[in-house]
Amino acid sequence: MKNLQVEASDVIAEYREKNSQLEFDNTVLRLQVKKLQNKIDELTASKKNDVPKKANK
Repeated sequence: MKNLQVEASDVIAEYREKNSQLEFDNTVLRLQVKKLQNKIDELTASKKNDVPKKANK
């Protein structure tokens, strides 16, 4: 029975470690996505401003 408690503790500790790493990775990815979205917005905004307006005929 004691062996099961030790194994369960090991499994729980490993789960918490992996979960913590996944949360960290997720945070990093969210920051990267936000940075990329800002860059895309910046580039598309400058292109929209560069488009010549059509002359009314």
